[in-house]
Amino acid sequence: MGHAFLCERMESQELGRAPDRLTPDEARGMIRRMVNGRSKATRTRAWLAVMSVVALVGAACSPPPDIRGLQNLSRGYEEELLRWTSSSRVYHGLDRVMFVHATYLSPKFRQAFGVQYLAVFGIDPGKVDSDLERLATSEGRGLEFFVFMDTSDYSWNNLDERGSVWRMALWGGADQLGTPPASIHRFKGRGPNLQAFFPYLNGYGRSYLVTFPLQQANGNPILSESGGSLVIRLSSAFGVAELSWRVGT
Repeated sequence: MGHAFLCERMESQELGRAPDRLTPDEARGMIRRMVNGRSKATRTRAWLAVMSVVALVGAACSPPPDIRGLQNLSRGYEEELLRWTSSSRVYHGLDRVMFVHATYLSPKFRQAFGVQYLAVFGIDPGKVDSDLERLATSEGRGLEFFVFMDTSDYSWNNLDERGSVWRMALWGGADQLGTPPASIHRFKGRGPNLQAFFPYLNGYGRSYLVTFPLQQANGNPILSESGGSLVIRLSSAFGVAELSWRVGT
């Protein structure tokens, strides 16, 4: 059972697509049945091989999010959404603790978002007060990201709470200290309008608008005018999820 097989199955489960392969429990059961009946030494070697494959799944799988949603989105918007979206996940042993998708609301993405919004609704987003319109009208407050996170324990999905298990910070270079968010806004729901523009949402996770300041604590910019890299790390006792973007290159 190779990495691609396991990755594809896990990706389809996490993104809400209809299963067309074995579930992880079914796969483990099948493996157990395959191993049973062999000699002790053979079973030991087989289990070590299986465990080495499964342990590598978290590191080997980094699938892009599914961008086919409720609306017939324009190709231009889909390309910008895929370009500015980064994904990661955290495993504790064989169990997935969380997966996260984050879209950097870059100027180019915002432009594509505005064109798509107008094509769908035909109105000024500034005239409507909802989650989707908050994204459309938030430009200028800092370095902003739309973040969707799904956790195996729902109580751990609390980025906006002071007592959250997750520590979030942004880096703009290897020589920087991480900069924590200036604000984290949890969206009220996962309505069809929001999911139409961000089709990687599912029915279980939570969405956030995360805003980082433009400057580090020392007054230097996080992202230089010429661009560079942006890295968000979500850290906890379970592990670290890293999301990264190349900007202006």
